[in-house]
Amino acid sequence: MRNFLIIIIAFATLFSCSKPKGYVVKGEIKGKENGFIKLMKFANGKWIAEDSASIVKGKFELKGKSDLPELRVISIPPQTIVAQFFAENGTLSLTTSMDSLNSTEVQGSKSNDEFSILKKELKNIARETQGLQQKYNLARQSGNEDEMKRAQIDYEAMMGNQKVYVKNFVRQHPKSTVSPLIILSQMSQEMTAHQIDTLIAFLDPSIKGSIYVDELKKIADKLRITDVGVVAADFKMNTPEGTPLSLSSLRGKIVLIDFWASWCQPCRKENPNVVAIYNTFKSKGFDILGVSLDRDKAAWIKAIADDQLSWHHVSDLKYMQNEAAVKYGIRTIPSTILLDKEGKIIAKNLSPEDLSKKLTELLP
Repeated sequence: MRNFLIIIIAFATLFSCSKPKGYVVKGEIKGKENGFIKLMKFANGKWIAEDSASIVKGKFELKGKSDLPELRVISIPPQTIVAQFFAENGTLSLTTSMDSLNSTEVQGSKSNDEFSILKKELKNIARETQGLQQKYNLARQSGNEDEMKRAQIDYEAMMGNQKVYVKNFVRQHPKSTVSPLIILSQMSQEMTAHQIDTLIAFLDPSIKGSIYVDELKKIADKLRITDVGVVAADFKMNTPEGTPLSLSSLRGKIVLIDFWASWCQPCRKENPNVVAIYNTFKSKGFDILGVSLDRDKAAWIKAIADDQLSWHHVSDLKYMQNEAAVKYGIRTIPSTILLDKEGKIIAKNLSPEDLSKKLTELLP
């Protein structure tokens, strides 16, 4: 279960360009009698202060501008986040606490009523999934494989329930800007361009100008670059030895582009399966281009050696701003794209089992 707050704050490309309207936040913070507080908004790729105020006897007042309801964060400098809420035209009453972000209550805003319902349900799902993760870990420590399988099945079912809940929330709230935000934070990483387009079309025209809808459109546009049947966009980066290597130079083989990093534990866990598949099919015309989202060259090289990844590797050491990853719209790793001998995309993010089956079909 993703941390809902972190995912929301991590949208580093959101910006606001709508006609402003005013709102006032009359707040109270428990556990902080006096001090300084900031109202933060996302603009031009970073969190900036929209307003600030003094806390006097636990109370404060903040003002801002927003045409459509948008997420705002209230923080105590330098970085303590004490509240998140939807800024909506009018006067809002907000109560929060230094002890818990989840204690925030907002009155005077329909968007925040909807946001509160959503957060409560996602919190309940998170609690259950965490319990299943603990159950799985205990079973693994004791070597109980049957219990591990049951916990894994229950975990996957719970994650499925979360997706169903989010979809139902969107269907029930087509006029709420909370809906495109929750699509961004909980669903967009696993959606196709067509699925995103379909959800955007479902939303009410009154919120089509939301910054969250704009961000969904950007994601869909990037996903179209990697649609099945499209020739994969070329790129060139340096190998660990410092030699430039382009994707197009591998034409003539079935190629798997593998976006990964030394610091990515799911990637490292998957590597033994990829090694086994590579060793099985490399003599038949299969190749892999590992694109690392590392920034530490030594760690990257060490992971290649430790995991025995004997295929092609490139990186520009720009971490999540890796140029190929940005071009391909990669938002999570591991991510893979399978190309035919002409460089056309034929599949994406296949499981090891499905990748092996696909290669058996392509390279008998």
